[in-house]
Amino acid sequence: MNIPADLLREYGAVLKNYRRRDEIFRERQVAFYYFQIEAGLVKMVNHGEEHDLIQGIFTEGESFGEPPMLGEFPYPASACAITDTQLLALPRKHFVELLRANFDIHLKFTMHICRRVQYKSELLKALNLSQPEERILAVIDLLKGKLSRDTYGQDGHFLVPVTRQEIADMTGLRVETVIRKVGLLEEQGRLIVSDRKILRAYEG
Repeated sequence: MNIPADLLREYGAVLKNYRRRDEIFRERQVAFYYFQIEAGLVKMVNHGEEHDLIQGIFTEGESFGEPPMLGEFPYPASACAITDTQLLALPRKHFVELLRANFDIHLKFTMHICRRVQYKSELLKALNLSQPEERILAVIDLLKGKLSRDTYGQDGHFLVPVTRQEIADMTGLRVETVIRKVGLLEEQGRLIVSDRKILRAYEG
């Protein structure tokens, strides 16, 4: 969801700065704010004893953590900054006032939540793929379709903005498996690795 920054500030939003790897909120914490990214990358992640599971990655212009905020229940996952990040934070009470006063934004917000459910379904489908390399490609392609080509495009390719560990956390694979399979996918010509960065060609 991308609500005009001036409108968010009109209702009381403040700008918050986070450094890379800073925690924005914690799993099971009560949700009080609507968060929208001004700059940077954020991941929603469940921390496990053996490995983490990344539920989603969000970038400039996107919001995150909205269902717990609106439904007034604890966050089901933690949010962490992948890069240095700036967020607009609007208290829940003022966000509800904004929705009540702006039907067009209320409607867009509802459609946004529907698209979020679709993304979750696509991610679950990717995790059910049996071959590790297909899981890796499916997750990269989900990010490729979601993140701006202007920001993450390079010579007709998508520059994957996450680490191999984060790909492992998104796919449920071991990082050693991701490293090995990325090498295999490069040999097959399905990915390019340049200066340790992973690139995936855009279609068309």
